[in-house]
Amino acid sequence: MEIVDSYFKKHIDKITFLELKKDTVIGNGKYSLKKEIPLPIKTDSLISGIKEGILQDEINLAFIIDGIIYLIGIDPDFPYIKEYKEILYGINDQIENYIFYHGIKAVDKKDNDTAAIYFRALKCLNPKNVDGIFNYALTLEEIGKKFFDMKMEDKGMDFIKASTKELESILDLDDRYPLAYYKLGYHYKFYGNFLKAKLIWSQYLTLDKDELRLQEIREELDIIEDDAEMEKGLIYLNRNEFKKAIDIFQNLMKKYDKLWTLKYYLGVCYKATGNLVQAVELFYDAIELNKNNSDVYNELGICLVNIGEIEEAIDVFSEGINNAGEDYKLIFNRGLCYWQLGKLKDAHDDISRAYNLMPTDSNIKAQKERLDKLLNLSN
Repeated sequence: MEIVDSYFKKHIDKITFLELKKDTVIGNGKYSLKKEIPLPIKTDSLISGIKEGILQDEINLAFIIDGIIYLIGIDPDFPYIKEYKEILYGINDQIENYIFYHGIKAVDKKDNDTAAIYFRALKCLNPKNVDGIFNYALTLEEIGKKFFDMKMEDKGMDFIKASTKELESILDLDDRYPLAYYKLGYHYKFYGNFLKAKLIWSQYLTLDKDELRLQEIREELDIIEDDAEMEKGLIYLNRNEFKKAIDIFQNLMKKYDKLWTLKYYLGVCYKATGNLVQAVELFYDAIELNKNNSDVYNELGICLVNIGEIEEAIDVFSEGINNAGEDYKLIFNRGLCYWQLGKLKDAHDDISRAYNLMPTDSNIKAQKERLDKLLNLSN
């Protein structure tokens, strides 16, 4: 949120502060503005007012309202915010509707910065105004997209995440606000959180009455169904619930038998359950589909070692090093294989090489020290 806040605070140069010479009654006597409170007016309004002679004899009430709203939207922590809020509500008890209207007008003009400032101000005035928060979230999303289009992905993600946070906050205020569920599903899908998207969209279907949107989300649910299943399988895999993961991955294999990641995950499950022959077959299949992932070579090599195929494991580790680059795990495990075969010089070369790549790995360090002693290389 710090990036987002600083982004809007940069608009402070669009504000000019006037000091009153005496206390002033504004709004048909509804509110008395104290002289010690600086009066914010948008600079462009001030210039326009001077040119047109509006500010020569009196303060235009609309300028005061817009200046205060703009300032609150730019910096909700600005001094005198409490007094500014009192001024706005004192002048117009429908001020929230006024701000919302101008925010929507800015959206229609595709002026997302100004729209966001209005909706930020509305949120500051009333943190429970869910329509204001929702539209603020939409403008943050649009600003985020702008940064993505400018190839400023990190900054874009800051705004998208801030938008997500605002949408989630709506559900704490009103858990039956359908549009928050609608948009959140797209956000979770964007992050790759397909299970969350599925859950939030399933809830959305029970809340909205707009048939076009409902049909849109039914189609989106169909699109992400397999991704959600894959995510569920990975959750089971990470929880070591391998049989549940196998059931999901095997079912997905019926549709995605050319997906190397799926074969890899299924191979990991079989390896964990002791089905090494099946795991080896799946890992070989995965390598045929993608020769650049070091983890597949590593898992395959370990399986081959465990079934006694040391020479074949060395070939796999070597192929992985050639295709996937300097992965210290592949080099270290090949060194261990050489060690098992009594090729201590080759073992020392690999394990030393792995140590140079990853000197903080205590196991690699320990094995190197053991081998140094065997070869009388220790200091």
